[in-house]
Amino acid sequence: MRGKKILVVEDELLISRHIEQMVISLGYQSAGIAESGEQALALTRTQHPDLVLMDIRLKGQMDGTEAAATIWKEFSIPIVFLTAYADDDTLANSTAAEPFGYLIKPFEEKELLVTIELAFFKHHMEIKNREQRRWLNAILSSITEGLVSTDQEGRINFLNPAAARLLAKKEEEIIGLKVEEVISLQEGETGHPFHLKTEMLTALYTPETNYYLNRAGALLPVELQSSPVRDENGHITGYVLVFRDITLRKSQEEQLHYLAIHDSLTGLPNRILFNDRLKICLEQARRKKLKAGIIMLDLDLFKKINDSYGHTFGDRVLMETGKRLTGVIRKTDTVARFGGDEFAVILGELKSIDCARQISERIITVFNQPLQIDGRNLIITASLGLAFFPDQAEEPDELLKKADLALYAAKEAGRNGYKFFGA
Repeated sequence: MRGKKILVVEDELLISRHIEQMVISLGYQSAGIAESGEQALALTRTQHPDLVLMDIRLKGQMDGTEAAATIWKEFSIPIVFLTAYADDDTLANSTAAEPFGYLIKPFEEKELLVTIELAFFKHHMEIKNREQRRWLNAILSSITEGLVSTDQEGRINFLNPAAARLLAKKEEEIIGLKVEEVISLQEGETGHPFHLKTEMLTALYTPETNYYLNRAGALLPVELQSSPVRDENGHITGYVLVFRDITLRKSQEEQLHYLAIHDSLTGLPNRILFNDRLKICLEQARRKKLKAGIIMLDLDLFKKINDSYGHTFGDRVLMETGKRLTGVIRKTDTVARFGGDEFAVILGELKSIDCARQISERIITVFNQPLQIDGRNLIITASLGLAFFPDQAEEPDELLKKADLALYAAKEAGRNGYKFFGA
């Protein structure tokens, strides 16, 4: 650190000259001598010293502590106080200037050297720590995850901008409050409030659990993760809680789940969802001692549609087929697409076979109405096969087989009609 410029601020000229000579003999440069706080500020602005040796008691309106505080605030130049007084009041007043050392007058050259070098070292570490804090603040401010840190008792002492946005609160509203007072959660599966306690922050990790952040009644899906902050002895001194907005992920998961059980072209339930609903339907019918039925449906001569007009046109026909079926069945029934031009309908809780007959006739009638697609009017008829629980079968697979056989019989009978199994 030799070669640095040092400013001496001392109101007694003989003492200040002596200190300046000591500074020079130690290999430092002199940035001048000042006898008042005002002079010290003026020399600091013009000479740009690397360190100031500042007497606490000075001439003029500004004492050493006030001058030192101003220099530190404006220039971040390290201050070493010189004083002949080591009483508690003097030391307490001087701490406001954040000094980097003290020297009690009179002092030896060796004491001055050690104090100056320690001050430069402390100042270097301060600069390094400030830079690290700036980097850390920049990193924490840029991440999209909300981050909250607390003390040992769970009182919040820091939050990044993302956390403030996710919590919909201002930083000054949160600092000092306990984490459970600020973060209100709700369990996704049950809808029950989840009471976050400080002791939970030791190891909180919830990627598989659905939690929602309750923001004045608006629920935001979040993922939580926390860990304790420990000192060198392993004792917990605080906690860090990270929470992520997983709205997009939830939406994607829901979309994937939807696609897994629905037909991508028509939006109707696919075979997987159809089978689940059929099992539930038969169980309910069994419990209530009612009938249930299945309709298997194929479009007549659909292959000719694809061959004549193309598969894109054929897809439009399939989409319209789904809409027509949905429009004529009961709201409690289910229409599904099995693939190709094959559709199926669950008829739940039938009081009589006549009800199924009426639904079948409505389907045949609506398919005999012209279908307009891309300016073309077409009549595309359908063939239906029906089987009933418990008359023809009591298990889903067997019921589907019987309905399929009935569909084959309807086609053999000339299409554009329906057949009951065994009839």
